[in-house]
Amino acid sequence: MSIRQSSSADVIRLIAELTAGDSQRREMALARLAVIGTRATTPLLAVAGSAQQPAEARVAAFEALEAIGDSRALPAAMAALGEPGEAVAVAAIGVIGHVAREKDARGTRAFERLAATALSAGSPTAVRLAALAALDGQPEKLLKPIYEVLAKDPASKVVARATRHQAGAVEPLEALVALGLPADPAVVAAVAREDGERAPLATLKRAVEIVRSRQEQVVDAEAREQWAVVRGVLHQHLAARGSRLALYDLREALESATTHLPVGFLSAAAVVGDTSCLMPLARAWVDSAAIDRSWRDHLAETFGAIVTREKLTRRHAVLKQILERWPSAGVLVAMAKR
Repeated sequence: MSIRQSSSADVIRLIAELTAGDSQRREMALARLAVIGTRATTPLLAVAGSAQQPAEARVAAFEALEAIGDSRALPAAMAALGEPGEAVAVAAIGVIGHVAREKDARGTRAFERLAATALSAGSPTAVRLAALAALDGQPEKLLKPIYEVLAKDPASKVVARATRHQAGAVEPLEALVALGLPADPAVVAAVAREDGERAPLATLKRAVEIVRSRQEQVVDAEAREQWAVVRGVLHQHLAARGSRLALYDLREALESATTHLPVGFLSAAAVVGDTSCLMPLARAWVDSAAIDRSWRDHLAETFGAIVTREKLTRRHAVLKQILERWPSAGVLVAMAKR
């Protein structure tokens, strides 16, 4: 009897710490409640299912319930999918995914709810991707029709996940770079879009080099353009993290461009480009047709972003060279302060 009283007291105390607002105490409470197991299910469900509780506490409660693996949590998890908070919904999906592996009616119901969530264009992308992740390991005959539909989805990250699944390129970008990137640029683009935010910077730099080599080796113009898009996506991810590791490649792409570059290159240049990028940007702006307004505007915006970030004045040597070589580029140079 004393052991049960102690466990009950522990659960009450740990639930209080779970909802207290201190992240470190909450993590410790989560781990302890998971160890206690099903005796903690009922109070955890009270926290997980309460809209009055902070989102962080509800997320922790669902994570503890997933670790416990008590299928009684399924109704609360399904109800949470209909709420607006993405973090709570993603945590609830962990519970549903655990139940979906069971070979009974509840498992079937959980699988169907995950599939419906993944296919729902009205659901947040993060929630849909979490549902797809929770479906991993299910029989391919069940997953194949889902991914066939998602391959045509309007959400680019969902399409990327579907493309990777269908191609079997499920390893992270770091592993694929080490083993050899897939031959299909669409698959590599899907991997880059999904993994670029968290891949090591050195991996992104190496991927840029590999993709550049692929782009230079192919003869078909359409294939070259597809590899250029992938290269631009990789540059965007590097730039988003403030990295100039592949700035040399970005600059050379601008210098060698004879036609429109994928937007990723200009987006990256606007964030991390330096003065060495200004001359090729000005040259592209001057050489582009006046009727090509959208492309010229993108070039001008990128040029202006670099000038502003580098705090250049019109007396800067590079801007003087641009004006001397292309007087019509005076509108670009005018973006700098006097």
